[in-house]
Amino acid sequence: MTEMVLKAGEGKKTEAEHFAGLMEISAPEYFPALLGPRFSEMFKTLFLEKENLFSHEHVIFAVYENRIAGMLLGYDWKVKEREEKRTGWLMLKTLGFDFLRQLPAFISAASGSGKLEEGDYYISNVAVYPEFRGKGIGKALMLKAEELAEQSGARRVALDVEKDNENAIRIYKRLGYSVEREHSIELGGRRYRFYRMTKPLEKIE
Repeated sequence: MTEMVLKAGEGKKTEAEHFAGLMEISAPEYFPALLGPRFSEMFKTLFLEKENLFSHEHVIFAVYENRIAGMLLGYDWKVKEREEKRTGWLMLKTLGFDFLRQLPAFISAASGSGKLEEGDYYISNVAVYPEFRGKGIGKALMLKAEELAEQSGARRVALDVEKDNENAIRIYKRLGYSVEREHSIELGGRRYRFYRMTKPLEKIE
């Protein structure tokens, strides 16, 4: 029986390559439109840094047959508040003019996707390489996020999913998430529509 292992990101350069690749898989059209052509380079750089919302400190990798098969990026509302400004500074440092040009769109996106309430744990991104799908890896990562959320003192888990990603929405509903609201952002002449989905955490007395 093949064993799957979930492990915290350690900030290695090989992990950074996987992180950037899996981030692209999680939103292949949205990230280039939002962040510009050097988005992958930015993800690699910020993954290696500490104390930012794309840091390895917030990443869980799924390892299957000794290979990285998927990942989850998540953090609670306290981390978001503490690290948001530094994240913006690191993005500016990495992307330069590209980031300044995209800043209005980025601010608009941040006011919809990624907006957290007190007591929220946010699943920013979850992705599994195509060759490893159908093995329960995505579900295992989601359940790990709920475990981390409980440890953080969060009262619910929140995520944003593109409205036309019917497969992911179906999976999230099966795991107990429900649609709370819809929001959208226009980038490069295209409107990206998202559902904010949430799941309350049951407190075990």
